[in-house]
Amino acid sequence: MPAHPLTDSLFAHYPRPQRQDCSFYHSFDLPEGEIIGQWDLRQHADQYLGGVALNQRSVLEVGPASGFLSFHMENQGAQVTCVEPPLSYLWDAVPFADYDLEHWRQEFTAEIQKVRNSFWYVHHQKQSRVRLLETDPYAIPAAAGQFDVGLLASVLLHCRRPFDLLESVARRTERTMIITEIWNPTLGEGPVCMLLPHQGMKQVHTWWHFTPQFFISALGILGFTEARVSLHTQRQPAENREVTLFTVVCERPESQATSTHRPR
Repeated sequence: MPAHPLTDSLFAHYPRPQRQDCSFYHSFDLPEGEIIGQWDLRQHADQYLGGVALNQRSVLEVGPASGFLSFHMENQGAQVTCVEPPLSYLWDAVPFADYDLEHWRQEFTAEIQKVRNSFWYVHHQKQSRVRLLETDPYAIPAAAGQFDVGLLASVLLHCRRPFDLLESVARRTERTMIITEIWNPTLGEGPVCMLLPHQGMKQVHTWWHFTPQFFISALGILGFTEARVSLHTQRQPAENREVTLFTVVCERPESQATSTHRPR
């Protein structure tokens, strides 16, 4: 894979961490054996990604966690670039007035560092060429390049400004947007975004539930007007349950997609 001197300096490169310094968000089958993470996407990864053909396509993924989808897409023939916020910023925490956010952030940062370590552990195990860009996801720089596909996989529920993040990724995406979130059938069929945290449930890392129509409407505003929706079930070993999610695939009409340089 040829280097791109104008952009390669943007991307992070880390040495292989020790296994004991990792926390696995995703389950993996590795040469050393099976690793069970908080989520197990191995059986239904293609459904999670909306059945989008990825061979020889460039993908921009925000929030890869341990990277299972990143490496899966690479195995499907995609050139994958991931975006993570710097650890100094990390997370859009819900600002409860009577909650010790600083203490929470210190503990949570240490856990997220272990999840980042797991990404690099598997990256080295697989000798992967997936790239990781540490930047503000709400303002992904043009120097990162343009991509065929933008992916937000169970990320927007954690974001204070979900439309702004959609717009940031859409700006870098030429053809296809893939959004996956937890399906909450009680929200109905309209373009609904429901605020989750309240005084009786002080979880500071999750903000929203969405309907599929929310993303169809939002991405339609941004020019991705051809939409389809699918439901699928994924295993969550950490909670000993299966969870139903939806995936929305929205595409720009062929006539509106532009031909630009693809990072490889």
